[in-house]
Amino acid sequence: MAAAGSSLILGVSWSCTQDKPSNTDNQSDNFSPNAWLRLDPDGSITVIVAESEMGQGPYTLMPMMVAEELEVEWDRIKVEHASLDPVYGYQMTGGSGSIRKGWSTLREAGAVAKALLLGAGALALSVPVTECTARLGKVVHIPSGREVAYNELTDIAAKLPIPGTAQLKEPNEFTIIGQPVPRLDVPEKINGKARFGIDTKLPGMLYATITHCPVFGGKPKSIDASEAKSIKGVKDVFPIDEGVVVVASDTWTAFKAKEVLSIDWECGNKTRISSESIINQLKARPIEEAQTALEEGDVETVLSGSNAAVTAEYIQPFQAHVPLEPMNCTAHFKSDGRLEVWAPTQSPSSAYDTAKAIVQSKIERGLKKVQKKLLGIHDDSINVHTTLLGGGFGRRLKQDYVSEVVQVAQRYEQPVQLVWTREEDVQHDHYHPLTLHKMRGAIDENGMPIAWEHIIHGLKVNASGAATLLYDIPNTRVLVQDIGAIVPWGPWRSVAPHYNIFAVEHFFDELARAGNNDPLELRLKLLRDHPRLSKVLEIAADKAKWEARPNGAISYGAAVLSEWGSNVAQIVELAETDNKYFQVKKVTCVIDCGIVINPDIVKQQMEGSIIFGLSAATKSKITINNGRVDQSNYHNYPILGIHETPEIEVIIVNNEEEPGGIGEPGVPPLAPALANAVLSATGKPIRELPI
Repeated sequence: MAAAGSSLILGVSWSCTQDKPSNTDNQSDNFSPNAWLRLDPDGSITVIVAESEMGQGPYTLMPMMVAEELEVEWDRIKVEHASLDPVYGYQMTGGSGSIRKGWSTLREAGAVAKALLLGAGALALSVPVTECTARLGKVVHIPSGREVAYNELTDIAAKLPIPGTAQLKEPNEFTIIGQPVPRLDVPEKINGKARFGIDTKLPGMLYATITHCPVFGGKPKSIDASEAKSIKGVKDVFPIDEGVVVVASDTWTAFKAKEVLSIDWECGNKTRISSESIINQLKARPIEEAQTALEEGDVETVLSGSNAAVTAEYIQPFQAHVPLEPMNCTAHFKSDGRLEVWAPTQSPSSAYDTAKAIVQSKIERGLKKVQKKLLGIHDDSINVHTTLLGGGFGRRLKQDYVSEVVQVAQRYEQPVQLVWTREEDVQHDHYHPLTLHKMRGAIDENGMPIAWEHIIHGLKVNASGAATLLYDIPNTRVLVQDIGAIVPWGPWRSVAPHYNIFAVEHFFDELARAGNNDPLELRLKLLRDHPRLSKVLEIAADKAKWEARPNGAISYGAAVLSEWGSNVAQIVELAETDNKYFQVKKVTCVIDCGIVINPDIVKQQMEGSIIFGLSAATKSKITINNGRVDQSNYHNYPILGIHETPEIEVIIVNNEEEPGGIGEPGVPPLAPALANAVLSATGKPIRELPI
């Protein structure tokens, strides 16, 4: 803790929940605080957040937890993004982990700050602290009613010892947590003041774009840039490690010049790769090479001895992220040797590491032109400014665009902004992996599942969502066969559970039908040891009127998920249209994510997840031929339109369990729930996505 003028700054531990908020002056070598609370003289309170805001809400949810314990009004709270100071630890946003990670420590930060201010208030009022309480940003002496505002106490508070413990509120005492308080990031997004990466504008800035080899891993062999360089405003054309760069006076000129480049590519050895060849490779792999992720009972004996075995194979395609804000980044090597980077990234720390690696490689190459500048650069000379993100979905965990702009900026004294075209983004993404799922199951004479086998084949795959099979089936086995990253791979929203839950939940319905069971009733029977998941499914069935569903006109499909500390059930209502097509009429979603910080944001995340998942289930497919991606933009890689969005009903189950994630869990159940509705309507399973 330190007094800065009349401000009070409090450092809190983030990575070690057992640590107490501490005086940063007394931190030990392994103490790495990464969140800060600042009380300013004007009475405003700023929570500095190290999580990237890409629409999922950390800029609101995390300050809510601090404000709750600090006892202040919500309209006094501001938020700032953390700098890349090491005291904030490794900065990475993903895996629905922000709230789960900050639940204890951020509340404790607020509680300790309140304790300090109470002590300071008691001194200022010359009364015992036991006679004081904190209320609406003030310390109040209860017997006399005298009060003093927090912002008048910061200098006194800064001199007090840090309390060893801080009493946290009980859930029934919450006044901010659990309320639909307004999002702090929305006003500036509406009035235009919000700054995303692409909004970065600096004096004298140059603008660049890049074209990559259409075949994965290819390099430029020769470049004819004569026509491009003849365009007014074009500054330069040159190759870097990943492709050919055009630098111009503005982005549009750079884009136009890129179109007329004549490049002879050295395409390498991936020209024979196609989606079909990869699927054939997955199918041909011997089972002996697979890794066991789950094995209980004797699956092989039961399956081989059963006359009621059910088999299925499901395929999910490569998929791109296509965040609406194009891939972009800005970098500036300043005259004093510092490198400044403005990045819409999910991992500022990874962006920093990427930039640092490039700087070091340039030193090693001994480039004379930049050597003098680079020799002055050390770790503290690279600074990453994290901007708002216009969508992430896992794409911005990869830092290729950061690497490229740093390479370009090394050539100039001026700042450079790199912007990819949509075509470059679609064709050079780090893709959701193509997966093949081989399923086998068996039922007994009563139609109950007695054996389950799931073999996951794919590129950079794992068994998350499959190995924790929640259904009570006596003989189960899950195997994983990973053939590595033949094409660029990256995390995609909900990662492995997205592809695994589709196979699990759709095959479950196939088994249920084979045993003449209602799939929802069978789920409830086999989820009896998972009461939170059973409860959300029961509520969803009740809200969707599963029992009263009409015959023929509308079909229902259900699916569930229990991951990231949350439990979700979704029921899709599917209607047959006059022209023999089907339309998703409604999705009923029930989520139990423990203590709800802000119900509006939970609802927003579920609605967004359902639209995202419905796009993936019905539209999104990347195909590869001759080592290159066929799709190029939204016309042939569409996402769901507003006019296609079904009615969505979200029900939130509130309880006092630890908070679960909300960014990822709403996506995986959608595709199997839809596939199960189609199965119910047609009797035909969905073997391959998109539907």
